[in-house]
Amino acid sequence: MAKVVTADEVVKMIPDGATVLIVPMPSEEIYPAFARIYEQTGHPKDLTMVWAAGLGPLSEEPKGMNHFAVPGMVKRIIAGHCGLNHKILKFIASNQVEAYNIPQGTLCQLYREIAAGRPGLLTTVGLGTFVDPRYGGGKANERTKNCEDLSQLVVLNGKEYIFYKSFKCDVGIIRGTTADPYGNITTEREALIMEILEGAMAVKNSGGFVVAQVERLSDKPAKPCEVKVPGVFVDYVVVASSPESHPQTLFVQFDPSYCGDSYANLENELSIMPLNFEKVIARRAFLELKPGMIINLGFGIPTGIARVAYEEGIFDKIKMTTEIGVIGGVPESGRNFGPAKNPEAFLSQSAMFDFYDGGGLDATCVGMAQVDPEGNVNVSKVGPIAIGPGGFINLTQSAKKLVFCGEFTAKGAKIEISEGRVVITQEGTVKKFIKSVEQITFSGKFAISNKRDVTYVTERCVFKLVPEGLLLTEIAPGIDLQKDILNLMDFRPIVPGEVKVMDERIFREGKMNISI
Repeated sequence: MAKVVTADEVVKMIPDGATVLIVPMPSEEIYPAFARIYEQTGHPKDLTMVWAAGLGPLSEEPKGMNHFAVPGMVKRIIAGHCGLNHKILKFIASNQVEAYNIPQGTLCQLYREIAAGRPGLLTTVGLGTFVDPRYGGGKANERTKNCEDLSQLVVLNGKEYIFYKSFKCDVGIIRGTTADPYGNITTEREALIMEILEGAMAVKNSGGFVVAQVERLSDKPAKPCEVKVPGVFVDYVVVASSPESHPQTLFVQFDPSYCGDSYANLENELSIMPLNFEKVIARRAFLELKPGMIINLGFGIPTGIARVAYEEGIFDKIKMTTEIGVIGGVPESGRNFGPAKNPEAFLSQSAMFDFYDGGGLDATCVGMAQVDPEGNVNVSKVGPIAIGPGGFINLTQSAKKLVFCGEFTAKGAKIEISEGRVVITQEGTVKKFIKSVEQITFSGKFAISNKRDVTYVTERCVFKLVPEGLLLTEIAPGIDLQKDILNLMDFRPIVPGEVKVMDERIFREGKMNISI
């Protein structure tokens, strides 16, 4: 039976050198206790911190994973994504910690292998990217280059795979809504369930202990069908001391539409976007979709596709999902990306990535920071800043159709949509189509070899990936091919004799009245 303790008591139990597996939900009662106790006692120290998905706050504010950017307390980070935690980014970039990036879905799937006592996870996810052992193995900074490899290349029946190695987990931190008298954890007010069960089992079967932060205790046993983590996997329970230490997300205290307690009015949630370059990109990406598709929308511009679909009256003909386990509903955008309003169902993150990796995802629409002549895309590294891939590698290697969405140039571009034309009043100072990406998060070669349908959508043109490279297929009205496209690329794409003009309805006010 789980014992109720305080956050400080739990942290004091953690031995030096422990590996701490965190399911990254906003457990703001437990997370701050780490730095507080370390400052008081100098322990625990030399920890390895492990988490899969990113967790805000998109700043250096002491929230989320930022609590663990403490020199001496943390020796190593193994993570799927760090880009939302600016203190962690600096921590890694300044070589104050050893750091590895593993694809988000692959890492939470690896927890199941650890739980089952298997040696690791065999998968094609990551081949040809920076997590491929031949191209760095996901080592995220200079300090980590001479550290041991966490994966290796394996050839089985003539086919290449990456083998991600299991490791021992000493402490697990999970979160739920309620703990019953037996320590069973339910999640009735949570916006996500993540991989709380898989994480807890990995730690317990490693011989470690699991602590669950909850909002409340119940004196009645939970219904078996409502239990997400049985009490046999939970050693300690920490009850949040205030609502602020147990928010539903880092940015929303509680929204009943995230967990099905009530339903949001979609007309309010999916208001018509203003006609700007983001809407142009979202509209053109939307045209790549077909009724009945199961799709995933990435962070940033791609989330606008949901609003376009609603405006065009076909939102109910496609099924939105998010990689962290939400099926249906309207995915949240901006810094609160992750949950959805009016979701239909929750899966564990591990199960969702099983579905994706196995080919169940029809299309993914994601961002792009850099693109090179082979169609490779980088979203995981900017200079010394190792953002991490998140679910990007899993998504882009498994979806049948890929739509990359982004501005043609970055930093300072001013673009207007006027009278059905694109008007560039100020060009961005950073080129996105360059000779060589800083880091390969998406491999064009891998996509071609697996016959993926790949499209790159910008506000001024569209490219398709073909075996020879990037083929320019469409150009926006008002755009000059040489001045506005070719002169701003560090390589020459394949340009056919005649380039199609993008559908002019994309650039005009009102509905497009296009049925996908």
